[in-house]
Amino acid sequence: MRNAILGPSKFAHRIPQVILGMDLVLVLALFAAPLTVPHGTVRDLDARANAMDHWDRWKEMDLFPMIVYTFGDFNCHQRESRSLILNGNEIPVCARDIAIFTGILIGAFLLIRARASDNPSEIFLSILPKWFRTGLPASRPGITFAIIFFLMCIPTALDGGIQMLSGMPIWPFEWTYESTNPTRILTGMPLGIAVGILGTSLVMTLLSRRDDNGEPLLLSFRKAV
Repeated sequence: MRNAILGPSKFAHRIPQVILGMDLVLVLALFAAPLTVPHGTVRDLDARANAMDHWDRWKEMDLFPMIVYTFGDFNCHQRESRSLILNGNEIPVCARDIAIFTGILIGAFLLIRARASDNPSEIFLSILPKWFRTGLPASRPGITFAIIFFLMCIPTALDGGIQMLSGMPIWPFEWTYESTNPTRILTGMPLGIAVGILGTSLVMTLLSRRDDNGEPLLLSFRKAV
């Protein structure tokens, strides 16, 4: 099985473009939805994540905001104190989720000029500056990728983790920490970029054609089973 970084492939580069386009549509829809409903009508949504809590409100909307707010309802807690307000309405997902979805855009964009490989970590390393790559262990690209991915997740883990732990009744003293929306955006962006790079590189690994006219790795798997 090939593991070396191959030359640029036009087909390979369409995968980040497609993922970037899909996520861009989502991000724009999240900002557009509050503008398509009357001012100040979508507030106080505080509910649960990964659960549908306000379908009785969404079904009264026009089709576009109904779809977007339903998506937000199912994926986010939609707490007003942790969300951005636009046109007097809550954006369908919280500030941290907005930062993550925007970060995915950046991650996919960075891979548009990446080199195709059967190894996702090598796809990522191919976009790093040459002077940076020369100092990395060439035989261990996965370790380098894992370390960088881990570091990019730390800001969100710290901000969200401390906020969650501060409210638990397990401490011998009272203390609370509530993050701010600017902090949620700043800490959520690196996580989104990491997710965008990881997800896009995995799809490129499975679906990209090769410069030597070889088949995508996914088809090779199908033939092997």
